[in-house]
Amino acid sequence: MSLRLAPLDLEMFRALQAGDAAAVERMLQLTVPVELVESPDYAAIWTFMIGLLEGRPENTDWVMRLVVDDDVIVGNAGFKGAPVDGQVELGYTVAPPHRRRGLAVAAVGLLLDEACQHPDVARVIARIKPDNDASVGVVTKAGFVPDGDHINPRWGRQLQYVHPTPSATGQ
Repeated sequence: MSLRLAPLDLEMFRALQAGDAAAVERMLQLTVPVELVESPDYAAIWTFMIGLLEGRPENTDWVMRLVVDDDVIVGNAGFKGAPVDGQVELGYTVAPPHRRRGLAVAAVGLLLDEACQHPDVARVIARIKPDNDASVGVVTKAGFVPDGDHINPRWGRQLQYVHPTPSATGQ
């Protein structure tokens, strides 16, 4: 496994949202899986990322990226905006054909490594639907611990997990 996170910018998010896989492929030099441009779930992610970036330069380094394993896009992982009050939220998705291989845990690990290096981040959180046992397994394997519930206006009740960073623990 040679896993990396390929950065996306506003132009790429707009192309993904518009269903223009060819444009993103030219920019990244990678084949874009059809679900990234046809799935309503992904469309919602791209729309959210565009909203984070438009006129908000502080979020430039705190958005979703593509999870790439051996030059194959297998999903997305990243943050849901710049740190607020010492906290940053992450999110991730691995496409069904690539699941159960440790890719999500590895991608979350890369995100944690990055967040732990940032002095403004004391906590990394993950919010998960209560019935998503696989995602709960990912975050607990990555060292997150339960941190109560969160009510999302769109998704309803979510389980919240937290991972403190060295800046929070004084290390």
